[in-house]
Amino acid sequence: MNRGPYALRRALKGMSEYQFLAVATISVIATVLLLLGAFAIVLTNLSGVLDRWGKDVQISCYLQENIGDAGVFRLKAELETMSEVAAVTYVSKDEALQQFGNSIEGLDRILADLDTNPLPASLEVRLLPAFQRPEQVAQVAESLERPEFQALDYSHEWVERYHNFLSLLRLSALVLGTLLLAAAVFLVGNTIRLAIYARRDELAIVALVGGTKWFARLPFLVEGALQGLLGGLVSLILLRLLHQYAFLEVQDSLGMALGPDLMVFLPTPALVALLAAGLAVGLLGAWTSVARSREEAL
Repeated sequence: MNRGPYALRRALKGMSEYQFLAVATISVIATVLLLLGAFAIVLTNLSGVLDRWGKDVQISCYLQENIGDAGVFRLKAELETMSEVAAVTYVSKDEALQQFGNSIEGLDRILADLDTNPLPASLEVRLLPAFQRPEQVAQVAESLERPEFQALDYSHEWVERYHNFLSLLRLSALVLGTLLLAAAVFLVGNTIRLAIYARRDELAIVALVGGTKWFARLPFLVEGALQGLLGGLVSLILLRLLHQYAFLEVQDSLGMALGPDLMVFLPTPALVALLAAGLAVGLLGAWTSVARSREEAL
């Protein structure tokens, strides 16, 4: 008898005989993968925010009032020679006031009533991608200290907290994902073990007529793999619906945090990885079950 078709038919029959257990197992696997996928979507979009910020990491060096044009030109040329610096832009007092006025609607009309311009001129130092992590930005800022600068600003606390939050979220996803996957493997294993116990008489007959252990084991392994694969497929469908009708619906409220772009869905490799994870969970759960069932001729 051909092992492959027989194992598939027997696995499908086993799932139909114990529909409740099969549906429960598939649902648990789908829920676990859905949670992991949702974490992955959030992490992907938050990482995208950091990438966008990374392209615009800069240090504002506010100039003293008594710096003349020659001093500004000398400082700008000096900073441009630093290996960490990508570009240096001079922002005059008038340009700084205009930019500040345009940052909030209606603020320009209020600033127009001022007798003097309170904002200093500055040199905006943009860093190379290799020097854009928070600790690196802080080190570069220290090296930029000059008597001609009255203050430096690079929003290091906010960027560092964002990095720390993202790292914590990744660690939480890893720990939670590991626990949930372990629970799914345990459930699949117990479901398959119940099926083995219910078919112990059939397995004894298979052993008596000369059936090998692999011939007896294969249907259960296929059953676990099918449950895992179906759980993965269901999770992808639910994940698409979650992205379409939940994540995108809250895009407006998260606009300031995520930027103008829509929250992106997971790339194809990540979707394939979720399917593979479902298949692996099903197979591992089935294997742990058949490996412990020596009394049923497995």
